[in-house]
Formats: sequence, C-alpha cells, structure tokens
Amino acid sequence: MSNSEHQLLDDIQEVNLSYLILAQRLLKKNKSVGMYRLGIQEDVADTLLSLSTAQIIRLASSSSLLCSFRLNDYELLKTLSKDVLGGVLQEAHSTILLAQRATAAMTADGSEA
Repeated sequence: MSNSEHQLLDDIQEVNLSYLILAQRLLKKNKSVGMYRLGIQEDVADTLLSLSTAQIIRLASSSSLLCSFRLNDYELLKTLSKDVLGGVLQEAHSTILLAQRATAAMTADGSEA
C-alpha cells in the first residue's frame, strides 16, 4: 500500500470514529432530534446507542466510510450554494428539503411518517 493510500485509509477511519462518537452524543442528548439530524431510522439509532467504546473503535477501523452524505440531491446542493438574506432562507429551505427526504424514506420503508 502506497503512502497516499495509507493516508486515505487513515482519513476514512478518522471520519468514521468522529461520526460514531458524534452520532452517539446526538442520540444520547435527544434521540429523535439526533435521528433527524443524522438521517437514520430508530433501529439504527438504538444500535448506535448500544455500542461500547471498543465496538465503536472496531467499527471505525473499517476501510469503508460509514456515514453517508446527503449532498447527492441536486435541489439540496442548489439551495446550499445560494446566499439569500445572509443564509437564513437557505438554511430554512435546506431543512425543509431534508425533512421531506426523511419523510419519504420513512414512508418507503413502511414506517409511519
């Protein structure tokens, strides 16, 4: 493995660890808000909350990125790239788009919205 590949793997593992720690913190503070902000379902939230420190470290050492970015939506990207009223409308519109996506995902999974 080249030095740059090793550095990329280290970076992925660092992101994984940061994400898992942040996810647990958000979920412990307020589970429903954390689920919304992370874009995850309740079963995933419960699993994340149940992980021990050793399990988090083991999971974070994966070579695959564990979190997914929600920037694969053209409308969301377009909204985030605009600067309207100092970002106030931008943030509100982004929140609405993310909420719509979360509701649509829950409905598609057969869960209640």
